[in-house]
This record gives sequence, structure tokens and C-alpha cells, in this order.
Amino acid sequence: MGLKKISLYAGVLGALASVGALLIPQAVSSQSSGSNSPVISGNGNSVSYQNGFPSAEEIRAQRPNITDGQFEAIKPGMTYSEVLEVVKIPGKEAAVNGPVQIYTWGNEIYVYMTVTLVNGRVQSKSH
Repeated sequence: MGLKKISLYAGVLGALASVGALLIPQAVSSQSSGSNSPVISGNGNSVSYQNGFPSAEEIRAQRPNITDGQFEAIKPGMTYSEVLEVVKIPGKEAAVNGPVQIYTWGNEIYVYMTVTLVNGRVQSKSH
């Protein structure tokens, strides 16, 4: 048999195995846990939270104490230090990509405010 025929047969068998795996239902169960999140388990069709998921009110109650006036005082061109002088609460550096830095205020479930700096200066903000 030539190498081309073997490659063709191997490709066909691989494709059939992939289709078979999609058509044959399999019971898959998974569980996830973390120190900052509720324990989650499920089988792909349903999800249950071990300790219950916090309500919207509980999540909003955890928001940082930043007023609308403080948010409005953040202006394009400010440095992170200047933003910190306004809000008085350190942000979490959520991402860095070259000259772009993104800071967030809140927690893993509820991000209250996001400030994006480019070259160390405020480019945008949202809440």
C-alpha cells in the first residue's frame, strides 16, 4: 500500500471516530471549586451551586464605595496615581498588553468600575 492510501484511510478513520464521538452520548460529570467562587458541579445539562449563588442585591452590596461624583472626576489624560487620589481605593490591575493597562474596582463577580490607561494615561472609563 502506498503512503497516500494509508494517509487517506487514517484520515477517514479519524473522521468517523470524531462523528461517532459526537453521536454517542456520554455521561460526563465535572466539578469546579475555587477559593473565591462557589463550588459548582454539573453534568453538562444542569449546574448546581453548593452554597447557592449570591443574589443581585448581595453582589451590589459588595461594590466599592466610589460615588458617582468620584467617577465623573476621572478625566482622560489622568495617571493612575491621580485616579487613586480621586477614588481613594486601589484598583486591581486586570490586564496589561504593551502600553495598555486595565484596572478594575470590585470583585470577581461584580466589577463596578473599569479604567483603561494607554501609555500611563486614562483613555477610557466605564461603570
